[in-house]
Amino acid sequence: MDDAIDTERLRLRPFASSDASSAFAWFGDPAVMRYTPTGPDKNLEETATRLAEYQHHQSDHGFSKWIILEKVSNQPIGDSGLLFLPEHGWIDFGFRLALAFWGKGLATEAGFAWVQQAFGPLKLPGLRAIVHPENTASRRVLQKLGFFEDRRDVIRGMPCLVCSLTPDQARNPLAHR
Repeated sequence: MDDAIDTERLRLRPFASSDASSAFAWFGDPAVMRYTPTGPDKNLEETATRLAEYQHHQSDHGFSKWIILEKVSNQPIGDSGLLFLPEHGWIDFGFRLALAFWGKGLATEAGFAWVQQAFGPLKLPGLRAIVHPENTASRRVLQKLGFFEDRRDVIRGMPCLVCSLTPDQARNPLAHR
């Protein structure tokens, strides 16, 4: 996979260890991490450990969660990407943005970039995403991308909806902006 993915307003790239303090801004935010099973990171060391796990996943699988940078300012604003979950046997798609960047269509833009990578260069047969039933904003992003709700479940202790996407179901939500 490429070292970076560029969209109209964003640049996505693999995390570097030096991104930990920037990333702690959202990984440590209780509002941003409200619907995440692990909750917010308690300190910078937890974020550094998380990023090291993403780097290891990247080297093992060729993809992972990547940092999202706002192109104009080069400011880190969140993360998005793909993780293989061996306990479930699927590739999990996810995204997270710092609170100041919610409601601007950036999660959809980053998400569509990953869907294109998943079904283009990575040639994955499908993606899954887990989302808390009350997380209406994330559910809406998934719907825009073409994900459909498979079932309700409890994963990592969190009640969730398991959503799926195959290449033929993927949509371009940016085409009509």
